[in-house]
Amino acid sequence: MKNLFEQILAKKEKIRNKYNQNVNIDSIIVKEAGQVFSHFYKDDSLHEMRSISKVLIALAYGIAIDRKLINLDTFVYPIIKKVINLKNNNNINTIKEWKIKHLLTYSCGYEQQMFSERYISEINPKDYLDYVINYDLVYQAGEKYTYNNADIFLLSVCFQELFNKNIRDFIAEEIFTPLNIHDFKWDNYDKYCPGGTGLYLYHKDLFKIGDLILSKGKYNNNQIISSNYIDKMCSIQINTPYAIKPERVLPKIGVGYVMHISRNGYFYKDGTNGQYLIINFEKQQIISILSSEQDMSCVTEILRDII
Repeated sequence: MKNLFEQILAKKEKIRNKYNQNVNIDSIIVKEAGQVFSHFYKDDSLHEMRSISKVLIALAYGIAIDRKLINLDTFVYPIIKKVINLKNNNNINTIKEWKIKHLLTYSCGYEQQMFSERYISEINPKDYLDYVINYDLVYQAGEKYTYNNADIFLLSVCFQELFNKNIRDFIAEEIFTPLNIHDFKWDNYDKYCPGGTGLYLYHKDLFKIGDLILSKGKYNNNQIISSNYIDKMCSIQINTPYAIKPERVLPKIGVGYVMHISRNGYFYKDGTNGQYLIINFEKQQIISILSSEQDMSCVTEILRDII
């Protein structure tokens, strides 16, 4: 009987993308039953994490919450009031209701993703915050999950304005250093960390972040983030029946803090071009995949009928 890792490698060779080509996966690292297995189709180098970057923002807030520097019900508007230029008066009542927990669960009130590269390529980074604040809010705060980079960018802005420290630098000191991660790249959007994208890590270092979560916030016997926060981060905070696509290997049945909750105890975060960090507490599994594959759906196909 092949183990999980062997099954994934074997399945990878059978799956083709929509162009009838081999799936363009760069590397796979799996942890199962305490053992770590890895296969690199390309040399490990700094790799763009895309939306997996969001996981670090959620972890940073976990540390701040553990230290009672902020809480999930902290209102956002008083923190950002002095740095925004609100012109859309229809938004003000909703913005005043924003809490940190709404940003962490993608429930600020946006109707759709509007802050990814294709939407902001023509906007000056200095104007990103005004763009986000003035974009129409359709739902009330906390009413509905809508996946969006804007919510996570706002978390980055809030952190910097509240603590006078770029959240990237806080993550480097409080998460990367204890995990012995020293080589990374994360450029700003003007003066703020993008939050939801733009991070480059080695795959071995992404795996450490997965291991930190699987170990309920502990790494090398150092409790970096409380197990209580990790539990909340990785459990349903908002049910998302409207986001479920049952044909997917990992249908989204709910959202925690940044993390997407799927079936059978699996939760994950993914990123454009096939970046995946997948964890299961009960099975004590981590599956991390880095890819350069435009057809993201075929990346998870290597896991079908395996997980």
